[in-house]
Amino acid sequence: MTAFVLGLTGPMGAGKSTVAAMLRELGAKVLDADAMAKDEQLRGTVGYSAIVQTFGTQVLGDDKEIDRAKLSTEVFADPAKLARLERILHPRVIARVLEARAMLPDDQVLVIEAIKLLETDLRTICDTIWVVLAPRDALIERLGRRGLGAGEADLRLARQASETAFRAAADTVITNDGDREKLRDQVRAAWAALRAREWRSAPGPGT
Repeated sequence: MTAFVLGLTGPMGAGKSTVAAMLRELGAKVLDADAMAKDEQLRGTVGYSAIVQTFGTQVLGDDKEIDRAKLSTEVFADPAKLARLERILHPRVIARVLEARAMLPDDQVLVIEAIKLLETDLRTICDTIWVVLAPRDALIERLGRRGLGAGEADLRLARQASETAFRAAADTVITNDGDREKLRDQVRAAWAALRAREWRSAPGPGT
């Protein structure tokens, strides 16, 4: 037996981090795959060396660390370059998730928050997949508050799975229309249902 792994995904701006925070409050252990990928880009790591070797020193800042804005500009408009970056980072992220899972008790829920969950091998280690969705105009507005223009936001969303693909992959869909209390109610209900299923499927004493 190992900890139960809940994959949490959805498009940029949907509210994955908000849902992850709510799940943490309910008792889940949460790992942010994007944050782990950032760690793997720090100077001195294998990921750093591979990125500089692949994309050149133009993706570095004045401090010689990888400049994520420059790297994003380099890869997001070119699917082949984006795929090369993902081949560098994703295996390292997956290894860290597996290490974390191995250290948790069997009755713990481990939440993996990841934009690129469905397209990578992270999906294969998840016991269930939750998808957070929001109306398209809300996604554009939220990304705008992060400093992305409408054109750049559209480009980035186009590089992600479609809403149809997200829904098809989901065991649970959480809709975030901006009403925080409605969102919290959905998360609590889905969490209660998940824990009830786990309890029913857990082996009894002596089995």
